[in-house]
Amino acid sequence: MPRRFPSLNALKTFEAAARHLSFSNASEELNVTQAAVSRQIKLLEEDFGTPLFKRLTRSVELTEAGHRLFPALKEAFDQIEFAAHRVWDNRGNGILTISVLPTFSVKWLMPRIVDFSEKHPDIEIHLVNSIRPVDFDREDVDLAIRVGSPVMDTRAQGQVRIDLEMAKRDDQLEFLQLMPDRMVAVASPGYIAERGLVKTAADANAATLINMATRQHAWADFLQALGWAVERKNDGPAYGHFFMAIQAAMEGRGIALVPDVLVMDDIRSGLLVQAIPARVPSAGQYYLIGRKTGWEQKRVRIFRAWLESYLPAVQAEANAAGSLMS
Repeated sequence: MPRRFPSLNALKTFEAAARHLSFSNASEELNVTQAAVSRQIKLLEEDFGTPLFKRLTRSVELTEAGHRLFPALKEAFDQIEFAAHRVWDNRGNGILTISVLPTFSVKWLMPRIVDFSEKHPDIEIHLVNSIRPVDFDREDVDLAIRVGSPVMDTRAQGQVRIDLEMAKRDDQLEFLQLMPDRMVAVASPGYIAERGLVKTAADANAATLINMATRQHAWADFLQALGWAVERKNDGPAYGHFFMAIQAAMEGRGIALVPDVLVMDDIRSGLLVQAIPARVPSAGQYYLIGRKTGWEQKRVRIFRAWLESYLPAVQAEANAAGSLMS
């Protein structure tokens, strides 16, 4: 006897709408109009003979029937997605698309990605730069690298706060901790030669401090962690990305406060100098993020293993530099 199912397209539409509790968000995920979503839901409700959603003024809620259908349907689609990824994985290694923070991409990942390509020529890496929380339901990416915390903890004493959301739909994701996010103040050799290192609160008051739009509290938290009573001024230049702040520091425009992993190579090469003899951890870490359903794909496993091979050296350098240093 043949199986009897409602329209699979309608079921897929219902699952997306129920997961988001929004016809609008479901339409964006499925790349169809909101009217098309409403039409598919109506067809499904007619097939079942009962409403699945309560249509409110500006939102929707699941009915009792909708609540009965959604968990099993979501699990079924998760299993289909998992099985599909396993079949795709057996086709070959192919393309691996990774969403990466722009400065981390430029300053850390790209200088090392040649090594990966030489070791795994059958995997083509596509990098997509973004600072937004990664949304695997709407973005065509396999992995993401973000900074923050899977749980938005409040800032501990002596840490630089970090208010960044890393990803949407966290319960469906895997997180691999990569490296600490520790803030270091850097300037050009010329700036330091002219003004000297910043060793006291008075020195900090006199310095030109470069500000970051995405880390608005960074300088205040950093200086507080040092125990310096500094009257913060916002007279220095402000930028939207760390690579802009780093470039401004290289040009002698002031002192930039940035994650040390982004400037380790520049400090070693002499392009930048550590302007304040301290490094202060933030409340977050750098993470590799991926879907649970795709975490064991062959190309994902290979990239994870390659990335992890660099972590002991990064951690050793971090330990050698110390944390709070006077």
